[in-house]
Amino acid sequence: MEPWKRIEELSEILITHNRLYYEQDAPVISDFEYDALMNELIALEKEYPIYARPDSPTQKVGGAASGKFSKVKHRVVMQSLSNAFDKTEVEAFVNRVLQSAVSSGIPTRFVVEQKIDGLSVSLEYSNGILTRGLTRGDGEVGEDITHNIEAIPSIPKSINTRADYLNIRGEIYMPYSAFEQLNETAMKTGDKTFSNPRNAAAGSLRQLNSEITAKRGLRLFAFNIQAAVGIEFDTHEEGLNYLNQMGFTASPGYQMADTADQVWAAIEEIARDRDTLDYGIDGAVVKVDSLPLRLEMGQTSKAPRWALAFKYPPQEKTTLLDRIDVSVGRTGKLTPVAILKPVFIDGSTVSRATLNNEDYIREKDIRPGDEVIIRKAGDVIPEVVAVVSPDRENRAPAFVMPNICPVCGAPVHREQGESASRCTGPDCPAQLFKNIVHFVSKDALNIDGIGPSIIEILLENELIKSVADLFSLKDKKEELMLLDRMGEASVRNMLDAIESSKNATMNRILVALGIRHIGVVAALTLANAFNNIYEISDASIETLAKLPDFGYVTASSIAEYFSLPQTRNLLQSLEAHGLRLDKKPQISGSGALTGKSFVLTGTLPTMSREEASSRIRAQGGQILSSVSKKTDYVVAGEAAGSKRVKAESLGIPIITEEELLRLLENY
Repeated sequence: MEPWKRIEELSEILITHNRLYYEQDAPVISDFEYDALMNELIALEKEYPIYARPDSPTQKVGGAASGKFSKVKHRVVMQSLSNAFDKTEVEAFVNRVLQSAVSSGIPTRFVVEQKIDGLSVSLEYSNGILTRGLTRGDGEVGEDITHNIEAIPSIPKSINTRADYLNIRGEIYMPYSAFEQLNETAMKTGDKTFSNPRNAAAGSLRQLNSEITAKRGLRLFAFNIQAAVGIEFDTHEEGLNYLNQMGFTASPGYQMADTADQVWAAIEEIARDRDTLDYGIDGAVVKVDSLPLRLEMGQTSKAPRWALAFKYPPQEKTTLLDRIDVSVGRTGKLTPVAILKPVFIDGSTVSRATLNNEDYIREKDIRPGDEVIIRKAGDVIPEVVAVVSPDRENRAPAFVMPNICPVCGAPVHREQGESASRCTGPDCPAQLFKNIVHFVSKDALNIDGIGPSIIEILLENELIKSVADLFSLKDKKEELMLLDRMGEASVRNMLDAIESSKNATMNRILVALGIRHIGVVAALTLANAFNNIYEISDASIETLAKLPDFGYVTASSIAEYFSLPQTRNLLQSLEAHGLRLDKKPQISGSGALTGKSFVLTGTLPTMSREEASSRIRAQGGQILSSVSKKTDYVVAGEAAGSKRVKAESLGIPIITEEELLRLLENY
């Protein structure tokens, strides 16, 4: 892969994972895997700086503040740490520090601490009184969670200090014991359970009701004095001891070291003790003890030069694989699932683990009855990573993905070049929730007032069993009004919105059907090329593949969808309810932008892509899904990706939303 493409790909991947980890508290990969991706991006940007994005994740710490609490600028920037993954990197860091100590004439030792797997916070004390608690956020701006911090018993609300001001950094965590109790209670009451202690701690710390936070068993380990007024320390160890005297629990079990060998021995000892702790750690932190030397060494824009985090690989355990089941997700994807002999790992008991897909199972030759090694991807999702010395003679037969959906009986299809097998049934119960959410969405039928929570209520009460049943709800008005959150006004508004959606043009109906590879642009192309949806269903793959920006894969997906009996039944049902399958979109073909083609990329400041596309088409312009020499303009918003890069390489004009609006206003 070309360097600029890989830099773009890594940037998008890491931005997504930053959002999942810092803003949604829902990581899907481990810190170990994340750091490997980040290090690859750092190396590529160093070698090819011209391709580095202005919003590169290598230049930011964490994610944005969530907006749930007020945002506050940190008095001391909360930086992240540089990472190491092997002994050589640790030795290089220690030797670099020792050289700095010699050249500056400031002797130092090293402090090796546990790296707690929690949420980093900043605590501010004025004249001994806790005045503010902030999340890290992006390192420069965090969220004010003072009320929730005050609800955590292990955090002193006042301390007996002579300091006028203290800024203390620590890690909020949930002990394994508290996590198990929380999930047990949730299961008894029917509430949502948490996937791991870190997510549980994050959810508990960001409660709007601090009384809930107080009941969750959260604790704090303090690990640094960021700033102090009215008191001075010469070493980090002095600061830790002072924090303990003030009533904090400061970096439990930290060790002092003088050489690279002693530092490495401390890291190994922390790793050996990992399974005995009642809380999660994902590594060890090596810090310069001398505070004057820290000042001398300084920091980069993202991390201090005087500290290093050594990351442990994800925990792995061995257990027995009893059988392999197949689950069908809401997108129709079939996922093989390992049913395991229960085993405790990373704070929870695991009895099921993902096997990803058929290729993954075949590559690792995983079979029922095998002894397997499991770990948690992202410390969240259990996965099988290897088989332990299988008995080749007495093993079960190799796993084969079913060719019929285990839920609805529709054919299962796997496209060439893809690893996923999918159910092709449009009415598959396993996909129903997802299908209805998509069906009513803005780009589809745009039925206002029917969000995911309402859809769940309708499904739970068996008022709908397919997307077509939405149009029968007008006959169930009294039943609807008996449901929670469904008063007379909301029911009336919802039914009016459903009735209005019957005026949808055929391109919107095509989007609503959820055909793979058919989005807003492709649906509009189909609606302009055919007189009605039945004509599309009867078209050959060859005919479909000749449409602008279509190809064999897209054409095959359309043909396969319309070949199913369930599809024909659904179309007839929608038509019987009053939807027009032949209503053409009203698009001007004689506007001033006629003959001009546009590609939209990134997030525009004030318009959605759908709105921008509609306004361009209203002036006769064409929307393309990919950049080519035939493209006249690329409209680029925030986080514009590879399409912008390709446009630059082809010399295609790149315009902003403001420039697009000027184009439109001039006509």
